[in-house]
Amino acid sequence: MTGLTKAVFVSVAALAIGAASAADLPTRKPPPVPTPVAEPSPWRFEVTGYGWASSLAGTSGFGGLPSLPYYASFGKVLEHLDGALMGSVLARNGAYIVGLDMLWSRVGGSGTVRLSYGPFNAAGADLTLTEGIATAFGGVRIPIGPPNLEIYGTVGARYMYSGNKLTLNSPVPGFSASTSVNKDWVDPVAGFAAHYRFDDRWFVNVFGDLGGWSDSATGQALASVGYDWTRNWSTTLGYRVLYTYEKQDTGFNALTGADRSFRYQQWMYGPLIGVKYSF
Repeated sequence: MTGLTKAVFVSVAALAIGAASAADLPTRKPPPVPTPVAEPSPWRFEVTGYGWASSLAGTSGFGGLPSLPYYASFGKVLEHLDGALMGSVLARNGAYIVGLDMLWSRVGGSGTVRLSYGPFNAAGADLTLTEGIATAFGGVRIPIGPPNLEIYGTVGARYMYSGNKLTLNSPVPGFSASTSVNKDWVDPVAGFAAHYRFDDRWFVNVFGDLGGWSDSATGQALASVGYDWTRNWSTTLGYRVLYTYEKQDTGFNALTGADRSFRYQQWMYGPLIGVKYSF
């Protein structure tokens, strides 16, 4: 066997041994494809049902009938309360906030009103007030304060519905006047919302806004302290004040000549308690 032949033979043998050795090695598996994990939503949602122990004070009038002042403490409101529903929804992600607050109530009462016209100086009055209020707002966080303080500048609108029925009863049976009017309107509002957390359980919420047009005005202030019982459930206790003013001069009825004006001013104020579910 020549030297060249030996060299070729050795090379072929070496390649065969290397191939066999490589075949005996375990095959490296490709790394597994990572399973995509859904990122948690940065938005935090809150649904709150609350009870507002509100007192009422204001005046209400329409048409040619006099504006009738009224006041009712919360105890009196309960006596004359026909029904009420209250709740709010809030969403925030640390940079933005969106909210909706709604309430509906109906109260009725009787009293005496002095008259500046007609044969009688006074008449009995029955007044029923039905109200619906909805406030929607959105806001952007103002980057001030410590990390556990969130302050948002907000803008929004407040929808008001007022259904009023007034009946005047004279001392003489059979002589009475009754009229009713239903009005609704929308006022723009601007304000702020603040949320401060003391620790992982206790927190404080503060809301405030002002708004209106030339013949209307509205504003509210609310402050509450809350406690997180679990990650999802918490309770709040606070105080709220809501002011509403509206005046509408809509002329006179073309057929009867009756005045069609509407005059409304009211304060609602008192403590509130809420139960909140967060997710």
